[in-house]
Amino acid sequence: MISEQALAPDSVRFIVQGNQSMSWRANCWLAAFLGVFIMGIALALASQGLWLVIPFAGAEVLFVLYCLYLTVKRLARKEVITVATDAVKLEWGETQPDRQVELPRHWSRLSYHCPDSEFEVGVLEVSAHGRRYSLGRALGRAEKRTLYNKLKVWLP
Repeated sequence: MISEQALAPDSVRFIVQGNQSMSWRANCWLAAFLGVFIMGIALALASQGLWLVIPFAGAEVLFVLYCLYLTVKRLARKEVITVATDAVKLEWGETQPDRQVELPRHWSRLSYHCPDSEFEVGVLEVSAHGRRYSLGRALGRAEKRTLYNKLKVWLP
């Protein structure tokens, strides 16, 4: 998901975030449903003497919940790209930036490389002074191409 904000006639801000198809509450409901279903099967098997299935079923439910948590946490991360008259500011974080980089605008170069494979989303990078910074990590191929086209207007 890409949102664009005009700050001044010659500056703009892009906010990039992964598409969260379900909220944390909806993910918890999904995990609860899976937990009830899996534990129901485990209890049915335990009633026939296969009681060792119960701890593994519990571990499976906990693993699914942990994976859902990691997915929601990763999709909550944002990238804020601010292109001003003289600088390009890159920020990464969830609610506030935990990493910031400022590059001179006239030295910044934008590149996008997308292989022919349909399974690859490509690599979108901005570079200056020998350092490269990846952008749009949570985006798909089409969204990354859209971000590249929007940034190309502001950066060479």
